[in-house]
Amino acid sequence: MLGSQDGRVEQVRTDLPSAAHGSISGHKVLMGVLLLLIAVAAISGVVFALSTGQPTVAFVIGLVAVAFFSRVGC
Repeated sequence: MLGSQDGRVEQVRTDLPSAAHGSISGHKVLMGVLLLLIAVAAISGVVFALSTGQPTVAFVIGLVAVAFFSRVGC
């Protein structure tokens, strides 16, 4: 008989694949956006401090930003 396969009935899988809902983590996206905002703020702070004639403040902002991102990267 066609399609009987000895009386066995194939089960249809209804569960989601393992990567269907876990491939993009909302927490990692939020942390990435936060790091991007911190980087933009540090760069704009350095540019603003240099444009107002305060290179020492710009150096301190840059130094703190480099220390922060080196800690995040390591």
